[in-house]
Amino acid sequence: MEDLTRKLVSDVQALSDYIRSTGGVQPSFDRNTPITVVPHDAPLGAQEARERIMDQCLKLLQLATGPSDYMINIQPGYHYIACLQWLCHFNIFRLVPVKGEISYTDLASLAGTTETRLKSVVRMAMTTGLFLEQTPQQISHSATSALFATNEDYHNWAVYATDVSAPVAAGMVEAHKRWPYDKEKIHTAYNVAFNHDLSFFGRLAQNPALHKQFAGYMRAVATNQGTHMKHLVNGLEWGSNPKATIVDVGGSTGHSCIALAQAYPGLNFIVQDLPEVVEGGPKILEGVNDASVSSRIQYQGHNFFETNPVIGADVYLLRMILHDWNFENCVKILGAIVPSMRSKSSIVIMDSVLPAPESVPRSSERIIRVRDLTMIQVFNSQERAVEDWEAILEKVDSTLKISTISQPFGSVLALIKVELAR
Repeated sequence: MEDLTRKLVSDVQALSDYIRSTGGVQPSFDRNTPITVVPHDAPLGAQEARERIMDQCLKLLQLATGPSDYMINIQPGYHYIACLQWLCHFNIFRLVPVKGEISYTDLASLAGTTETRLKSVVRMAMTTGLFLEQTPQQISHSATSALFATNEDYHNWAVYATDVSAPVAAGMVEAHKRWPYDKEKIHTAYNVAFNHDLSFFGRLAQNPALHKQFAGYMRAVATNQGTHMKHLVNGLEWGSNPKATIVDVGGSTGHSCIALAQAYPGLNFIVQDLPEVVEGGPKILEGVNDASVSSRIQYQGHNFFETNPVIGADVYLLRMILHDWNFENCVKILGAIVPSMRSKSSIVIMDSVLPAPESVPRSSERIIRVRDLTMIQVFNSQERAVEDWEAILEKVDSTLKISTISQPFGSVLALIKVELAR
């Protein structure tokens, strides 16, 4: 513990020095602490110091807890989820004034609950950094709870995590008891949790409110450092072929291509997805309000299980696509691209590459493992290690080879460049 503590002190000093040098505000539990501790464009040294701080603190907590108190340390986790769900359901984030305070008595009346229950839930939530009680019996926002009150996408993230993700995770054991070897998308923990026979996306299609909530959740996740679009933009030398054509396979309404087009003025893009999905693309482009970007992005209805209609593109991009699909379907999706490739073509897969245990900071590894378990629970799929990706490519075409794997710092996704070795 002493060695970890020495490293922790050094990294805290380095991070504090960086924040001070920028004129920023040091992190605190005060209402006015910055929402983002280290901005996405901060120097690498500051970002690395922050990651090491989180890792060292996690390890110190685990060491100080010890084996005998393992359960005591892990039990609050599911109560935190239950409290977050309760706070969302009773609209507590929005009933607490953004500025100022409100009494527990008045808040309970507005929320339609008892003061006793409200106090128990809120005071438990306070141990995670939500809300403040600076005046006895008066509740006010912390910086974190204020974010959920004022940012609809983050609020949707909280609702989705507690109403969907948590019960799905709890259904994993039952799903694997019922269907121990099944790979069908309708035989998952998701189906157990909600007692239906629809796939995840099938249920979304039938439930507009859930679809809206999920979209907000995805927007919030996209702003997170781990899946930030900057990792796509900066992760490869896209400008090495300034006139290249990039096909975004399963690209939804084109957010990836917009980010790349803004950074690389010579590249051209074709966004492919199901016709009903790409219908929304032009409206997204209108919001960009930049003809130099929108003029280089086309939309094309396409089912990625069918042979790709774009022949000889320079890059076929699949960002966060294949982790939704099991081995056999990944083979079909990639196999539908290969006939359209030419010698200059490559496939770029942006997905997680699972690390070997303890090969990356534990604070980062657990986030990647969450993604892996989510794929199992919702899609009967998985995140994949290097050898898993190689096995898929070998099954598709023995001449498909990984040429590079780039893992940008802070990203939970890697960029896997695949080429034909013919």
